Amino acid sequence: MIALRQVQKIQGNVLTIELSPDFTNYKQVEIIILPIEETTYNNTEAFIERFAGSIIDFPELKDESILEERENL
Repeated sequence: MIALRQVQKIQGNVLTIELSPDFTNYKQVEIIILPIEETTYNNTEAFIERFAGSIIDFPELKDESILEERENL
């Protein structure tokens, strides 16, 4: 599957997309347009509030004795 992702500024309601030569052999493409909110995060709290939960938590080890000791190579 070939994919193309571009972020472009728009003027009015017109958008021009230039495709790479990889698309030459295709007669149709699917276009999905998503708006981007231009948000700046001026402080750490706002950043954390926006992205909290985006990264999975690693499970904590309940019993550290399950870690095995290995010989140095």
